[in-house]
Amino acid sequence: MSFGYESGESASDHAEKKLTVVKSRCPQNHFCPAVRACPVGALKQDWFHAPTVDQETCIRCGKCVKVCPTRALVLE
Repeated sequence: MSFGYESGESASDHAEKKLTVVKSRCPQNHFCPAVRACPVGALKQDWFHAPTVDQETCIRCGKCVKVCPTRALVLE
């Protein structure tokens, strides 16, 4: 099992998915821990606003999803 993937899923299963930020779940009152967890720098945050995702850079590894304490990041 790869980090960030559920059992039975592979990297190819995530290749077609898109990382989204559910702003209603993001408290937007702190620096997002998922930004630092992203190995390729696909997440950016402007001050305390919800992070944004560079879909071209994102490798859909799922690390940010695992780190987000409010489950505001979703691979769908």
